Amino acid sequence: MRFSRNNLRRSSVLAVLLIAAVSCGSSGSDGATTTAVNGTVAGIGNLPDQVSTTAVNSVSETSIPVESRPLTVGELSNGPRLLMIGDSIFAGVSRRYSNMACDRLVPLGWQVAVEAERGRFIDLGLRIVKKKLPQGFDAAVLFLGTNYGKKQDVYKEYLDKILDELAPRPVIILTATEYKPFIQEVNAVIEEEVKTRDNLWLVDWREISKTPGTLWKDGIHPVDAGNVLLMDSIIQVLGNAPGGDPGECLKVEFKDDAPLTNAPPVVTVVDTTLVDSTSTSIVDTASSVPTSSTTVVSTSTTPVTTLAPTIPTTTGP
Repeated sequence: MRFSRNNLRRSSVLAVLLIAAVSCGSSGSDGATTTAVNGTVAGIGNLPDQVSTTAVNSVSETSIPVESRPLTVGELSNGPRLLMIGDSIFAGVSRRYSNMACDRLVPLGWQVAVEAERGRFIDLGLRIVKKKLPQGFDAAVLFLGTNYGKKQDVYKEYLDKILDELAPRPVIILTATEYKPFIQEVNAVIEEEVKTRDNLWLVDWREISKTPGTLWKDGIHPVDAGNVLLMDSIIQVLGNAPGGDPGECLKVEFKDDAPLTNAPPVVTVVDTTLVDSTSTSIVDTASSVPTSSTTVVSTSTTPVTTLAPTIPTTTGP
């Protein structure tokens, strides 16, 4: 989805607050500082560079003019039911681990299902949408790409099918941390999808995760402070749920985690009662999302590839 660069610049005050929150709560930070350009925070909501002469899809331009497009998913969603789809990164914020997704999103009115399994590839996303969408969901957040079979055409085929199933619902999609050069192929596919589909918002986790103190020693999985930054980044683009109904933490069906030898320690959380949904809104829906590039200063790490099964090379389930 394309946005006007002027309309989507966030204030530097918000950036400073978010950076301060991460540095105060970081675990494993070496004291390095983050330098953000133009008052933005590590690429939150960044869209691919669109300063080109390529014609914009006439249907999307005429149906939703750039100047009047919603700034957040909540402004466009038809309801509060939110489906989060992912691998170990999202599993880490699910009910069975930190429960951070529900803790943060339920007070904003979202009815959240975090369907994520550790060590899974892009094909998991297609299985999830086929199973869950008939149950009724209004918006989605998609983060699949950390586990990659090095077949860009297969990844693109699966992602196309997932996004076709989700359309026309508003969808937030995240880029993957480039812990190996081949992950650039994943992010290239994601960026192209954002350019060609007007129901997508982008959270550039590739850049956000460079913030010092965000990732565990493997250079892939967020530590506690990294999960806070992950949720902050998503909330900035997600906004408040529409309708004003109480939020809810929904039970999930996909929780068959693959055994990983390379993952940060977590405290298992047993499915709990709903978090308090009476909190007041913490998202300013008038805030904008930056579109300018962000430069961060980060320490280098030597990541280890996540262990996971091989993705099918057929046309998909």
